Amino acid sequence: MSASPETAPRPGPRPADQTRAPLLDAVTREARAARHRWHCPGHQGGSRSSAAMADLLGGDAPGGGALAADVWLDTTTYDRSRRSAEGLAAEAWRAQRAWLLGNGSSAGNLAWLLGLLGPGDEVVVARDAHISVLAGLAFCGARPVWVVPEIHPRLGLPLGVTAPAVTAALRGNPRARHVVLTSPGYASTGPDLVPVIAAARAAGADRVYVDQAWGPHLAFHPGLPPAALDAGADGCVVSVHKTATALSSGAILLAAARAGDEVAARLEVAVRLTQTTSPLMPLMASVDAARRDLATGGADAVARAVEQAARLRHRLRRIPGVRALDADALGLPAHRVDPLKVVVDVRGTGLTGWQVDRRLRRYGAPAEGADRDRVYLVVPAVPAEASADSEDALVGALARATGQDGRGRLRSRPAGADPSWAAALSPGAQVLTPAEARRRAVVTVSRERAVGRVAAEPVVPYPPGVPVIVPGERIEASTVDVVASLLASGGHVHGCADERLRTIQVVA
Repeated sequence: MSASPETAPRPGPRPADQTRAPLLDAVTREARAARHRWHCPGHQGGSRSSAAMADLLGGDAPGGGALAADVWLDTTTYDRSRRSAEGLAAEAWRAQRAWLLGNGSSAGNLAWLLGLLGPGDEVVVARDAHISVLAGLAFCGARPVWVVPEIHPRLGLPLGVTAPAVTAALRGNPRARHVVLTSPGYASTGPDLVPVIAAARAAGADRVYVDQAWGPHLAFHPGLPPAALDAGADGCVVSVHKTATALSSGAILLAAARAGDEVAARLEVAVRLTQTTSPLMPLMASVDAARRDLATGGADAVARAVEQAARLRHRLRRIPGVRALDADALGLPAHRVDPLKVVVDVRGTGLTGWQVDRRLRRYGAPAEGADRDRVYLVVPAVPAEASADSEDALVGALARATGQDGRGRLRSRPAGADPSWAAALSPGAQVLTPAEARRRAVVTVSRERAVGRVAAEPVVPYPPGVPVIVPGERIEASTVDVVASLLASGGHVHGCADERLRTIQVVA
């Protein structure tokens, strides 16, 4: 028996054509048509830039390259093509709404917090949060309730927050209805996202947001850690410049259907207020193009990238003193470790990660970053024709960098586990909110005299970009000692006025 028109199932919306790239196409058309420009930017397609700039960024004006692509679309064309690109991005990441961002995942974190939280609100935040989350807290005025992630007992790496810890934070602070998580973190590890989000809901959280800057590829292959929205989050941000093909600082903010229309409306305003009104068109077009690359070939590309990362780990382990970590080495299930971040432990070489990193740069194979014990490598979720040559170059460079070229190794490593992660994840007493500390009068004191005072500025080792000292917290002697040790052994901090941390700004 056939169904009546009233009861027959209605077909769902047709999938969008993910091979389209409307913003990329609009910028391309304008760059080719704009032969005589009477608008910003002043380099006029490269015709008025210096020869050095033209050489760096591609071609003589009005020819090709980044300078020629730096066009100005009229507002109607830009808005229409951007909205179309955002609709495609929302479908690709299985979201209700998406916003293309030109200031990295930092902009997404800032927009989410400014759009949904205000003074007096309390929010449970994983302590391995990026400094941009701290910036959002400082601007929106909310009070953070920090949850400290687990730390690997031997390696000192953060493993993500646990469901019991998030539950305890929410039940101990019943006014907190919002949770902010990081997954995966800089060191490739993250929480068991599905049960953590479920526990947060059960404990009364209305909103769960995930900074998934390092995981734009996770939504495109089932064998990876879960994408945030698939795991039950209301929103997340992804940096499509990290493992995908966008230009640096290209990102996308995503809101799930479960978040509701009101959240989407508030985020719309927050994003527009926090994004520049003079967007760099090649950058925004590259975000659209990166979405297309992932949506049309992501599963195959990610699978090949995972294979390349595994092969690379196997080859690096043959270098004496080098240990390339994976889920098994960390003692974690595979769904808690992103395989595209290759974490290389160099403690056995007698060198610090910073020393190895500097040598890799000298040998033409720079890494993503380093801390005292490790070097961090990124395998893009993009097919590469010359990946074998690149792998050979990296393996050879790392062998030379760790002293396997006959020059001998430097025996200058400090003893003990890397203290930077442990320090970053051990908060002091929260005396003021970050916003309150930002508004108070400040004084500058020596770091020794800062102990016991309330911090007025952040102190952030980079990497990982996680604040060690947060404005509004009481400064602990142990934290100052750890940062001093980190600096003495070759580390770097930023966010504070004195990057050598001889002085610290505190609340007057």
